Amino acid sequence: MNDFDPVGGGFLVQKIADFFSGSGGSASSGDFGSSILGIFKIIFIFFLILFWIGIFYVAYQLREFRPRYKLVYDEKNVPQQKIARKRWEEIMSRFEMGTESDWRLAVIEADTLVEEVFKRIGFEGETLGERITSVSSQELSALADLREAHKLRNRLVHTPGYKISKQETERSLSRYRKVLEELEVI
Repeated sequence: MNDFDPVGGGFLVQKIADFFSGSGGSASSGDFGSSILGIFKIIFIFFLILFWIGIFYVAYQLREFRPRYKLVYDEKNVPQQKIARKRWEEIMSRFEMGTESDWRLAVIEADTLVEEVFKRIGFEGETLGERITSVSSQELSALADLREAHKLRNRLVHTPGYKISKQETERSLSRYRKVLEELEVI
């Protein structure tokens, strides 16, 4: 029964089953094992196509949940034009005074400045440490530098008798500067 029978409707199904069973159309109608294998192949291909359609659909729907990493400033809250330049210059002049107490104070003031900028931008959290955890490295590429500088500030504030060197202070201030420059406030 290889003749085309448009009314019977079994011709197309038989050809597909023959193709997947590997018999090339020469399988006898009594060969039950090859017809079952062909049906399983058809079912497998059907579910494979459904699976791929599902993957593309989910990927398309997830584009709405993709995070947007561009920082957007509200001009009323944070003017773009170098709002912290004067304070940063004061911090640097304190550092250049050359005493350990001035270095300590410069690091603490730089940390406070960054905290105020983060608060004005709108990052979530009560402290700078909490705000740092709410920021991703895609939003702020200098995030690792900020974490290191903030760790030094915490050591200064919470460890009694902690001694700080000029090089350590300079490294920390350069990290704070990198963050503030990236945020375009100095």
